[in-house]
Amino acid sequence: MHDGEYRQLIELLDRARPGPLTVAVVEGPPGSGKTRLLRRFADCARQRPATAVLDAEWSDGLPRLAPAATLVLTCEHPQWIDPRVWPALDALARTTAALVVLARRTGAGWPPGAAARPGAHRVTLGPLPADAVAELLTELLGGRPGPAVVALAGVAAGLPGALGDLAAGLLEERLVTVEDGRAVLVAPRLPARTRARLAQRLAALSAPTRRALQVASTIGPVFGLLELARVMGCGTAALLPAVDEAMTSGLVTGAGDVLMFSHELVRDVVEASLPRPVVVALRGERAHPGVPGWGALTEQEREIAGLVGRALTNQQIARRIGRSPHTVNYHLRQIFRKLGIGSRVELASLYRASTS
Repeated sequence: MHDGEYRQLIELLDRARPGPLTVAVVEGPPGSGKTRLLRRFADCARQRPATAVLDAEWSDGLPRLAPAATLVLTCEHPQWIDPRVWPALDALARTTAALVVLARRTGAGWPPGAAARPGAHRVTLGPLPADAVAELLTELLGGRPGPAVVALAGVAAGLPGALGDLAAGLLEERLVTVEDGRAVLVAPRLPARTRARLAQRLAALSAPTRRALQVASTIGPVFGLLELARVMGCGTAALLPAVDEAMTSGLVTGAGDVLMFSHELVRDVVEASLPRPVVVALRGERAHPGVPGWGALTEQEREIAGLVGRALTNQQIARRIGRSPHTVNYHLRQIFRKLGIGSRVELASLYRASTS
């Protein structure tokens, strides 16, 4: 995985010479494989005439080091580096080929001494391509992923750590089975650990981005930027920073002229972060006969929805429309499904909002 980025680091190692200190920064979101890449690179350095020194062995202060053709220092937590280490590294680099490789979470701040290095080499970890995702899932699940598993893996946004977490959860909860060398999804739901990871990813976003995604989740799995701006009562341009951060997080992606959650189940997790009354209110603000949802109801369903909005019981509605209570109940289930709601209270709220 991330073979191209790994080769970038190897090229820096090959070119390392005494002189100015060489610094490389491996940057990516949580779960993008920064730690794995740094450790893989350190293992490679040890196969050469080089000394690889890890985080705790140098971030507090440089130890006494044996002479080496090349010195490689890796650090997964650059915020822990003592600022006094940097002058010592600069002095050491004048006589020894030294390469410092730091891991940095996208959007995180820089430690003192690292920020002022304009010549630092940037190695950015993006999501894995589809073939690499399939290869990793095959390794983790013990079988080639079927279409449903591949679709569900969209919640991981191509991040190796999130894919590993998803695979572990699917196996733990027996949500996947391997048949004839193919991993088949047993139930279309997210493992608890994956839902927790998604909730953490949402919580780590800035407040404006989190609010925008929460509002978007009440629109649907696919939403237009113009529609989102209208619901939020702001201009489209004001949402651009939030959209950029949301797409970087992997929770949403572009789909032609619209945006969409990386999976319908991701939208569910985001919506679940809102109190239910807020969800009902947000949907109520959007619900009127001219928008998708109400327009999908049949004439009979709209009549029943109106009677529910007037607080009639199923029996009263049945007598009013000349049908059985069983038929009314069936229509209600269809209405709930089309509007994405789960109760009569929500339906009544939406109906009142649509007629106000």
